[in-house]
Amino acid sequence: MKKQAFKPKIKGTNQRLRRLNRFYLFNLRNLLILVLWLAGCGETAVPTPTPTATLPPSTAVSQLAPTPTLIVSPTAVATQPPEPTATPSPDGLSIGDPYAPELGNAGYDVTHYTLILALDPAVENIDATVEIRGVVTAPALAALSLDFVGFEVTEALLDGQPVAFAHENDKLILFPAQPLAENSPFALSISYAGDPVERPSPYVGFAAAVGMSFVNGESIYVLSEPDGSRFWFPNNDHPRDKATYRFEITVPQGLTAVANGLLIDQIDGADSSTFIWEHNHLMASYLATVVVGEFERLENRSPEGVLLRHYVTDTARGEFATAVADLGEAIDWMSELFGPYPYEAFGFVTADVSGVSLETQTMVLLANNMIGEITVMHELAHMWFGNWVSLDSWQQMWRNEGFATYVQLMWENRDDPEELELTMEAVRSAVEDNGDGFPLGNPPPAQLFSFNTYFGGALFVHELRQEMGDEAFFSGLQTYFATYGGGTASDDEFRAVMETAVGRSLDDFFAEWLE
Repeated sequence: MKKQAFKPKIKGTNQRLRRLNRFYLFNLRNLLILVLWLAGCGETAVPTPTPTATLPPSTAVSQLAPTPTLIVSPTAVATQPPEPTATPSPDGLSIGDPYAPELGNAGYDVTHYTLILALDPAVENIDATVEIRGVVTAPALAALSLDFVGFEVTEALLDGQPVAFAHENDKLILFPAQPLAENSPFALSISYAGDPVERPSPYVGFAAAVGMSFVNGESIYVLSEPDGSRFWFPNNDHPRDKATYRFEITVPQGLTAVANGLLIDQIDGADSSTFIWEHNHLMASYLATVVVGEFERLENRSPEGVLLRHYVTDTARGEFATAVADLGEAIDWMSELFGPYPYEAFGFVTADVSGVSLETQTMVLLANNMIGEITVMHELAHMWFGNWVSLDSWQQMWRNEGFATYVQLMWENRDDPEELELTMEAVRSAVEDNGDGFPLGNPPPAQLFSFNTYFGGALFVHELRQEMGDEAFFSGLQTYFATYGGGTASDDEFRAVMETAVGRSLDDFFAEWLE
């Protein structure tokens, strides 16, 4: 982003400034914590500071948020991913995201995953079979690779028959006896077991690990954005290859297993229960979720009929009820702005973890220490921005987090446009005072979830709205979701839709902010 000269517009009463100060003391702290996930799992830890943000002197407030102390594993050292490649690699071991070339695989399209998991929070082990259906897209596919880290693979079947495989360098590569022909369907079955590998992601270097975490012998959750799904099940780990999902999760009697979509069956045995979930809408792998624990199910509907169902721990119920009091109104409000809510249901599952909330599709992971309307609205907005239309490249994270942050701010100020403008002027000053020194459209991998991604992205969205005017802006967004919903889109494709809506080029405007 090219920095703009700050022009103070923050005027009004001391009451307004106090409101703004209270807003930031709470909001910035929580949104920063939102992205600085803590997944230490009991490892020795050291404190790491996070960015602070400052208001212009005219506000008489020197800091928007105190600097929180984060407990992070000392092994969580940011590393650079491999050198980028702009197109899928000839050997199929990359889907071709230039920002994250180690992720994803080429030559096929997954259409469906069935995850059959046996999990016990008291035993940090996964015993699983994953069934994968797909279609070959390459002219002839001699080897089929999946993203998969760790575990012992006990069996690999292709169309019901054993197939040779190699498991190394975070890839599980299958070698059919004969190359698979283009457009031919295939079915894989991969059985594996073992303890999840705990390793920091190059994109979330402040967290000890991504993937599946076992918490105090009592609960389980997964944290998979952007590259954590490969740490708990074999898959094509990139949003360009979305699929439908079925989960068959067996847990000890008395516990509940929660996943994406709808719970279609619960089979109780003598000492275990199996929960079967199905999500029949396309979903990126990083949005797949499994949460195990003791929960109460809460259920109602929005005024327009969207099914809302939640799984809440006993200790969180009162606070949670307050946080979601306006959820039904909000989901209908967003549906009116962006297009109908795209999935069969929506809800939250609370978890006894610290500082971890993630927009897992239809069933958002919500940390018990982050329960509040701010997080609720931010994650709800992601059902459109990031889930319904996903990123073509992780480099463009501003579109996910910038829009989710801005929509949350819109909701908070929905009845007071002047207050929204005042809030965005403070955001502008904070972004300018906390510039990260890199373009909004090309963050270093270790700073993918930076202050600028969230608040610089939100400021860009606000400026784009002003540049286009409300009618063209919201019409463009509805066209964007109607065109790319269920799939992915690039920054260039997003810009083209908005240019059509406003009737002129936005090249210079986008370049000023992103390059």
